[in-house]
Amino acid sequence: MKRTFRILLAVGLVVPMILLSGCLFNVFQTAKMLQSGDMSVLIGSGLINIALEEDPAWTLTPQARFNFGLSDSVNLGIHTGALIPLSTGEPGWLGVAGDLKFSLVNNPESISLSAGFGAGYGLHFIGFGVFGEVFLDLNVFPLFFAYQPTVPLSGEGFMVWHDVSIGMPLELSEKARLIILVDTRNLGLISYGIGFEISF
Repeated sequence: MKRTFRILLAVGLVVPMILLSGCLFNVFQTAKMLQSGDMSVLIGSGLINIALEEDPAWTLTPQARFNFGLSDSVNLGIHTGALIPLSTGEPGWLGVAGDLKFSLVNNPESISLSAGFGAGYGLHFIGFGVFGEVFLDLNVFPLFFAYQPTVPLSGEGFMVWHDVSIGMPLELSEKARLIILVDTRNLGLISYGIGFEISF
């Protein structure tokens, strides 16, 4: 019954989440770690209005994330994506980011906590950028929180962006899950994301 409810909930949220998706790269990861030698692939989607002045410019942002289990407590991730303006249909590159994530606490009866750092290049960072990350999973309920402070290196002067996410990892099987989340940058720009992840 629980599995049926989760699948129905996920299917019911797919369409509105895709239509409401927002700000370029979505977090699309939790504190959950891959085991040594395992790999996962996530395909996600977003939709953003890159408005110049007051004219809407809706752009689809399909994304892919690859995770590799370097050990049971260290994972390497690579995230990339594209920009496809709906007005022209001409694709462009969103950018690429890589990160290392380390498991700090993994208690299936309570919480999982992991932290990491990474760097990237592209529109999400306005050129080059570096970031930290902290992930907290509530294992008694499918809910996770993520925080990523980001420092763009190509801008003028020093600034820090604060990306905060809350989401639900819906386990579809032992190897597949749907990640539904809400992201905000500096508590102003809000985006919704959805991604399907499979591990092997």
